[in-house]
Amino acid sequence: MPLEAVLFDLYGTLVDIFTDEGDPGLYLELSKFLGYYGIRLAPEELANKYQHYAAAQLRERPSPYGDIDVYLVFEAILLEGLGKQPERSLTLAVARLFRSLSRKRFRLFPDARPTLVELRRTYRLGLVTDAQWVFSEPEIHFLKIGDFFDTIILSSRYFVRKPSPQIYAHALKALWLKPFQALYVGNDLDNDVPGPLSLGMPVVLVDRGTLPADVPVPVLSDLRELPSFLQNRYNT
Repeated sequence: MPLEAVLFDLYGTLVDIFTDEGDPGLYLELSKFLGYYGIRLAPEELANKYQHYAAAQLRERPSPYGDIDVYLVFEAILLEGLGKQPERSLTLAVARLFRSLSRKRFRLFPDARPTLVELRRTYRLGLVTDAQWVFSEPEIHFLKIGDFFDTIILSSRYFVRKPSPQIYAHALKALWLKPFQALYVGNDLDNDVPGPLSLGMPVVLVDRGTLPADVPVPVLSDLRELPSFLQNRYNT
């Protein structure tokens, strides 16, 4: 059967991002913000509680590739601080403030949008990525790329992350496809290759300057090479 879909990783493949969740200034500013709601936590305490509740979630999911939901982490912090269930809008605001304070670089790679535009003419597209929905869903929206995708699979929605084959299986199920009918595009040898290959899904990596010399799958230097690669490999 011909290739019918192309599935993408998000961060590092389509989106150039750098975050620093260990930045002390992040917790200082977040501590100030929480003070307006009567929650008085020193920055160090706040950082410790963030780690505590994140670790507690992982203990509930013993799989080596289990993921957390950061929304639930901040909900737990607010519940403890307020002594009552926080409003959803406040939890969203705190989580997204945390993200905005940690984000140091954020943009689409120059080759991302042209590639999506070109591929959309021929293939169904999807996202399969390690990501926190509370951050990534609005980020996908304001990058204006959401409409390219027929399915978006974020690890925090399923509590499983790459390289587990399960996260890719969710996308295949959503698209009603067999593994060999879709191709995965990523940028990381360890996270983006083992899962798809174990299902029988082909993989292509784009080199963002971090790949080793010996890679067991095809490597592109620019995503804009992908349409011609697919044409030559699957439609000749």
